[in-house]
Amino acid sequence: MRVFICGSLRIEFERSSVSEAALPGRLGRRLWAYLVLNRRRPIGRGELAEALWQDASPDAADASLNALVSRLRALLLRGAADHAALRASTGTYVLVLPDDVVVDRERAWAAINHVRAIRRQGDIRGAWAEAVIANEIAARGFLPGEDGEWIEAERRTLRDIELQALEAIGDAEIDQARPEEAERVARRLIATDALRESGYRLLMRALAAGGNRAQAIRVMAECRAALAAASASPSAETERVFRQVLTP
Repeated sequence: MRVFICGSLRIEFERSSVSEAALPGRLGRRLWAYLVLNRRRPIGRGELAEALWQDASPDAADASLNALVSRLRALLLRGAADHAALRASTGTYVLVLPDDVVVDRERAWAAINHVRAIRRQGDIRGAWAEAVIANEIAARGFLPGEDGEWIEAERRTLRDIELQALEAIGDAEIDQARPEEAERVARRLIATDALRESGYRLLMRALAAGGNRAQAIRVMAECRAALAAASASPSAETERVFRQVLTP
């Protein structure tokens, strides 16, 4: 069983699948995503109501929640028999999925946390592959068009995974003597977050590796200007990389 909550929602069973359109409307999408994110613990009805409606629960919230839960149960039962279920107990719900389920959000989290360990083992290609997986999943986004504190928190987490993955991809590209690819990744990092110094450090290293030290020097000037506009200055790490770039 595979569950996708980043980008378009989807559930893939062994012999069938459920598309986002088959989920019970926008509230059904919110409920399903919240249950998947919190699947390792019981969730109270009040917490689910807040996740669905925030501070504006309708008078018929209980009935609406019951209907949504019933429809999600039916989808799971139809596709996975007893291997997946939405179970209720004393006012709480627990989403039970098979032990071997693959949830894309969890796969991205595991991948980005494994990258450094894989690099320490000397497996640069393996680290690159895990970072690519993390980036591809995180870059899909989360529940577009929806709002709420828990949704925004998840988007921040995914954005951080995406940026960390780009950093790791860029490092691996340099280590594999592919400075042009590293440069492309670095410019994407800077375009995504102009105040994230790692993008400038990566770009300077990539340009220097490609024999473009003069351009690398200009990148440091761009970094200083971007940070100065935010009343900040480059970190000691960024200055160290700049000094390395200056040394032939």
